[in-house]
Amino acid sequence: MTPSPWSFTFEPLYVVLGVVAVWLYVRAWRRSSPRPPTWRAWLFGLGVGLIVVAVNSPLETIAVEHLLLFHLLQNVVISDWAPPLILLGLTPAFRAGVADRLGGWFAWLTRPTIALPVWLVGWYAIHLGPLYDAFLREPVLLNVEHAILIAIGLLFWWPVLCDAPRAVPTLGRIAYVFAAFVGSAFLGLALTFSPPVYGYYENLPERLWGISAEADQNLGGILMSTEQALVFLAAIVWLLLRLFREEEEAERQLAAEQRAAGLRRW
Repeated sequence: MTPSPWSFTFEPLYVVLGVVAVWLYVRAWRRSSPRPPTWRAWLFGLGVGLIVVAVNSPLETIAVEHLLLFHLLQNVVISDWAPPLILLGLTPAFRAGVADRLGGWFAWLTRPTIALPVWLVGWYAIHLGPLYDAFLREPVLLNVEHAILIAIGLLFWWPVLCDAPRAVPTLGRIAYVFAAFVGSAFLGLALTFSPPVYGYYENLPERLWGISAEADQNLGGILMSTEQALVFLAAIVWLLLRLFREEEEAERQLAAEQRAAGLRRW
């Protein structure tokens, strides 16, 4: 019997991981001196909460039992929204501590030239028809899918938002995000304009609101394309503002050095 679309799921793994993440964050927060700004804690909690709620709510029920559209929404929540919020919630000291603990392999993996291809390959591979269908048919594999999406999301956003173990120039970060947008856009467009590619959703016994399998996939593609355009555009605007601030600071520093040099000549 198909469960009600509005019934809650329960994925204890992600509840436990969410609690552990919050506990570790609070412990580090209490040990920090001076205390980090409160807004960081709110962003971290929101990011963790999005992941936990996305897999422990009617969103997961509808995603698995009824509509691809909601599964794609779930994917972007845990891969595109939650990871940057979690990383923004970490202070520079927290990020440096994470980078130090994970060591050289993490430094290599978070290079833009490595992180971007890994993210793109992971993003496209997960959405391949046979693999996507297999994830949906086995609850354990579905948890694996979620874990991969979270991991590649954190990996992708790390070079954009974090300076440890190395600081990527702001202009390089802008190019990185733009390349990610261009490289990932083809998936959303393919889902928008192609016939159904996921046999799992074509064969579901119950569909919500009379949405056909083809319309379901096409709407999902539109959702994915629109969401990624907005997220990446927001990131690029934020990075451009950062670039302008850096240039202003450089100009002020240059003017100060020139004044100091003039005073020394006098």
